[in-house]
Amino acid sequence: MGQIFKKFFNTIITVGFIPVIFAVFAIFYFQSASKKNLINNWQKLCDSFAISSYQSIDNFAKRLDYLYYLREIYKNDGEFLKKISDKYEEVEFVAILDEKGIERARYSDGGFSRLFKKLDLSSEEYFGRLKNKKEGVIGDFRIIGTVPLATIVYPLGKDFIYVAVNLKKFFSHIYTTRIGETGFVFFISENGVVLSDEIKRLGYREIEKIVKNSYGYSEMDINEKEYMAVFRKVGELDIYVVVSQEKREFFRDVNLIFYSLLFLIFMVLTVSYFIALNASQKLAMPISSLVEASKNVANGIFDKQIEEKSDFTELNELISVFNKMSLKLDEYSKIQIEKIMDEREKLNIITQNLNIVIALSNISGYPVYLNPKAKEILGENQEEIREFIHEKIYEISKNKSKIVKIKEKYFDINIDIIKFQREKPLILFVAEDVTMTVNMQKMKEEVFRSIAHDIRSPLLNMQGYIKLLSYTEDEKIRRYSKGLKEESDIVFKMIENILDISRIENKKLELDLKQTDISSLLKNLSERFEVRAEVKNIKFEKNIPDFEVYALIDPELFQRAVENILTNAFKYTDNGGTVKLELKKEEEIKIIVSDTGRGIEKQRLGEIFERFKSYSKDGFGLGLNIAKTIIELHKGKIEVFSEPGKGTTFILSI
Repeated sequence: MGQIFKKFFNTIITVGFIPVIFAVFAIFYFQSASKKNLINNWQKLCDSFAISSYQSIDNFAKRLDYLYYLREIYKNDGEFLKKISDKYEEVEFVAILDEKGIERARYSDGGFSRLFKKLDLSSEEYFGRLKNKKEGVIGDFRIIGTVPLATIVYPLGKDFIYVAVNLKKFFSHIYTTRIGETGFVFFISENGVVLSDEIKRLGYREIEKIVKNSYGYSEMDINEKEYMAVFRKVGELDIYVVVSQEKREFFRDVNLIFYSLLFLIFMVLTVSYFIALNASQKLAMPISSLVEASKNVANGIFDKQIEEKSDFTELNELISVFNKMSLKLDEYSKIQIEKIMDEREKLNIITQNLNIVIALSNISGYPVYLNPKAKEILGENQEEIREFIHEKIYEISKNKSKIVKIKEKYFDINIDIIKFQREKPLILFVAEDVTMTVNMQKMKEEVFRSIAHDIRSPLLNMQGYIKLLSYTEDEKIRRYSKGLKEESDIVFKMIENILDISRIENKKLELDLKQTDISSLLKNLSERFEVRAEVKNIKFEKNIPDFEVYALIDPELFQRAVENILTNAFKYTDNGGTVKLELKKEEEIKIIVSDTGRGIEKQRLGEIFERFKSYSKDGFGLGLNIAKTIIELHKGKIEVFSEPGKGTTFILSI
């Protein structure tokens, strides 16, 4: 039960965890997206502060246009400066500069005036721009004491007005803005001066992050606390507005939702765990009982029943069906045992009366069953039988022949492996006595060899006479002599095949290997079949490349192998058919002979290379056997593909 319980429990938990994993990913995505949206909202707030600030300073700059009017009324520098100080409450300090940018007069009220040294802007870069454009320049942001100041230099005729304005009065509505418990707004100039109504301590890196970008957001330390800050450059001014809030408060609402959802998921997982635990126990117990009962059935024990006590109706139904099945199997097994006993008795009767050696052995070769014929031939010594079976298996695999000699008799041996589902495999050894067939085969070969030797000499003489007849001027005699020559060549080829078989058996057929151009060899050979193709009205197609294809072969024997296959192709192709000869050079050299003849049945393809297996009345059935032997002597192989009614294809590969 333990393993089943674990599997059920793990499965239920895994299935439950899949949606939870997606939910967790969704929550993390929600947190990330919420933080981005929060930062975007703060960026918009910062943008509004930047626009508001720029408009305040720009409006003040426009109000300075009134200075032209004042200058016309007050020609005296002192009176003019005093009037400016009285009219513009934002002004903390005012002075007149000559056309070179050197201070000529200032308004001294005992306040900020004493904090400013004599002004000389002649070397300042922006003063040169001011003279050329004749427009006011706002810049040089600084802080004196706790007062943030910005200077405005305004052209007035040939002179210039230098004004220091109090930013607190411009940005009072911004400085007093508080966002949550810890959020506030301040400014930073491009030269790193923090402009605020309160002291703000920022590090160099924090200031550098701001002044290097026109806008953005960043984590930074302000007054030694972690803050999230969003910043934006104020118009074209060299000043940045910064909206900041402590990091813990900045993300507080997002994090609260995030951790609440995580806690909820944890609670769901906890409840799911206990539900899975309970469900797994209820499922595992009846299924464990079913597993044990199934093992009993597998071992042939059918009479043990399972108690139906599951909380699941479906499982109770399954147990009920299983119990009924066990009873049926018990009845069926008893019937089958009786049938098996009957069949075994029948088998014993059959095998005992067969004149065939039948032996069953285990995988080690020791016999487990011998029919009477096997006991007669092999004896009953188990060790000797084991050695005999191993020896014959090795002999068959080495010689690739199933005909072996046992006690002066020849047997056709078939060996197969019988596999069982629950038992170890057995070796089936079947040997059929073919002594008479082998002896007849030998007699046939001896007769053929004798006939071949006796016919060869007169046949050569006959071919000589036929050649003399071909020299006559009588066209009719020449035509007859040509036909006689072809027919005598066929007979001579049969005789050569018989003699080759003799040489092959006596292992006297040796190769005379030479580097040979196979293209030329095939072209010369194909010319000898042109007349035959013309006589039978067969289309003879040749696909032989013009380039040379060299191989190390015995040209005479190799030509005979191809010739034998071509002869068969023409023999079994009817009038009007097609025979094709091809040469291909790939990884191997391939010679392909195909025809549109009658074809060969699939079950007979394995027999066509056997000796004396001829399917016509005008042959001995030796040509294909010799062709296969020659190709194998060249370390090559021969393959055949055929379909009845569509033709046959031979592929020679070397």
